[in-house]
Amino acid sequence: MKQFYLIVALMGLLNSSCQSNTSKKATTKAPEENKNTEVSKDKDDSTANKESDAVKYIYGIDISKYQGDEVDLMSKNKDSLKFIICKATEGITYTDPDFDNNWKVISENGYVKGAYHFYRCNDDAQSQADNFLNAIASIKSTDIPPIVDFEEGSIDASQSTADIQTNLLTFLSIIEKQTNRKPMIYTDINTGNAYLDSSEFSNYPLWVANYTDAVQPDLPKAWKDKGWDFWQQSDDYTIDVTTNDFDIFNGNLNDLRVFIKTH
Repeated sequence: MKQFYLIVALMGLLNSSCQSNTSKKATTKAPEENKNTEVSKDKDDSTANKESDAVKYIYGIDISKYQGDEVDLMSKNKDSLKFIICKATEGITYTDPDFDNNWKVISENGYVKGAYHFYRCNDDAQSQADNFLNAIASIKSTDIPPIVDFEEGSIDASQSTADIQTNLLTFLSIIEKQTNRKPMIYTDINTGNAYLDSSEFSNYPLWVANYTDAVQPDLPKAWKDKGWDFWQQSDDYTIDVTTNDFDIFNGNLNDLRVFIKTH
């Protein structure tokens, strides 16, 4: 009888565990273990460094006007996010209406911050650079380097691939010269393979958009040997009722500081 009751009890526990596992949502969530890597201001540097080194990746989101005042909400909902990248500009005249507030509040809430420009091939490279540089005039050496967003919506089909590449490289060169920072390229696999196949582009750090549950992202050909720095892994990370792009940095918090310092 004891054996019978023991078997029944074990079967009940097993059934309970299976029901729990199958009820989990499939939406993106920053891994729980990284909540333990938040470093207290009261801890010394050696303790902070040990905790930071224990983490393989750190996580963040990227936002634009479509997320509204979400950054203001995040002071009470940090989860395990460490960085936020926000849209600054697009083309030659557009500035995201929430950029100034986002740029300020991201820092106030203790996140590492970055800014990107949505590049348009039908606009002059110098004028686009001027627009972006004007918006990020207050960028600091502790911020993520400037980012150019180059994707399918950037393409002007009336231009040749050679002209698109030349103008984009001009834009990148202007940003690098004016900020003394190595800008980063955001792109997806198809756009990267079609337009960024030159080794000149792989000299710039890569933020790759690749929505997959794989442990590593697939990369455009030019970066196959260089690897990735940031990975936009999904577009379904939810905070309150707002959906965001979910991003991974290829390293821990100390690695991110080194990346920022060297770019």
